[in-house]
Amino acid sequence: MLRLIVIMMITSLTLFSCSKKDSHAGHDHSSMKKAENEKQVAAESEPIIYYTCPMESHKHIHAREAGNCSECGMEMVAGVITSEEQMEYWGCPMEAHAHIRLDAAGTCEDCGMQLKPMRLKQL
Repeated sequence: MLRLIVIMMITSLTLFSCSKKDSHAGHDHSSMKKAENEKQVAAESEPIIYYTCPMESHKHIHAREAGNCSECGMEMVAGVITSEEQMEYWGCPMEAHAHIRLDAAGTCEDCGMQLKPMRLKQL
């Protein structure tokens, strides 16, 4: 009986996979895979510096771990270092200085470190 069940399962899987291949004839998924790979590489190349409230008035709220804002309860988002093309602001790479968000490159007002291109990103 068990042997019959196994044979039926293998037959079903074989038929399903064959019909799946036939329904994909005529188009290519390589461009989709390439886009997915590029997104993954971009995500990995953007180190998370801190988590912060997405509300500008709560930018002083920061943490090392994801969680909720202690003032409004909103889910905090990741502050990441990114490319200048994707940046939203220039920020200090120190978690304690998450409130430093400027429109131009420069140095942190609190510690003097070079500001990095950063953005807030939902995970």
